[in-house]
Amino acid sequence: MNPWVQAASAALTPLADPVIAIHMRAYMKDIAPFFGIMTPARRAALRAAWKPLAPLTEASLSSTCRELWSLQEREYQYAACDLIARHSSVLSADFIGGTAQELVVTKPWWDTVDSLGGVAITPVVARHPELVDLMWTWLDSGDRWLIRAAIQHQRGLKDRTDLDRLFAMCDRFASDREFFIAKAIGWALRDAARLNAESVRVFVDTHSGLSAVARREAERGLARQS
Repeated sequence: MNPWVQAASAALTPLADPVIAIHMRAYMKDIAPFFGIMTPARRAALRAAWKPLAPLTEASLSSTCRELWSLQEREYQYAACDLIARHSSVLSADFIGGTAQELVVTKPWWDTVDSLGGVAITPVVARHPELVDLMWTWLDSGDRWLIRAAIQHQRGLKDRTDLDRLFAMCDRFASDREFFIAKAIGWALRDAARLNAESVRVFVDTHSGLSAVARREAERGLARQS
């Protein structure tokens, strides 16, 4: 077994809590079984387990993440995201169109999709503007998780956010009622309100078909700026 995966398994298995696992599985709509390990404990255990190991190359990181992703308990997918965050400096543009895209659509749910956005998609696209074309490709994919990841790919960039791109991407799916896409639009608009509330207000007011879910989140962002 891959030493990183072996170390993760050795660290996580003893921390399993069947009672918490039941609640976590229910909260995540039965997407996968859980060990029942809360985030702080998981990260602390993995940090200690991985500390003696030599850093991974991008190729070995990809294979390790795929191996973690193949394991049953959801904490292994979270561990893969933690591992990507740990090696963020080695991620190239190819990682997004290859490994990240594969992981987004494998065992997908909002938890892993959004985690991959934070640790890989957002920072790497920011470093490699040529990947914006890939984000538009994801928007055209018909896959709700790739669409969600593309719409959210600028979250957290603050004053580096390209608002024109954000509004254009939100416009494409403004009337979409698919919950996870609508929520992504709402969150993107909510974040944008911190940067330019007037532009977000114009977007909301000129999109009468904006889904209720997206509108509600956007209005929350605007209310915070008033």
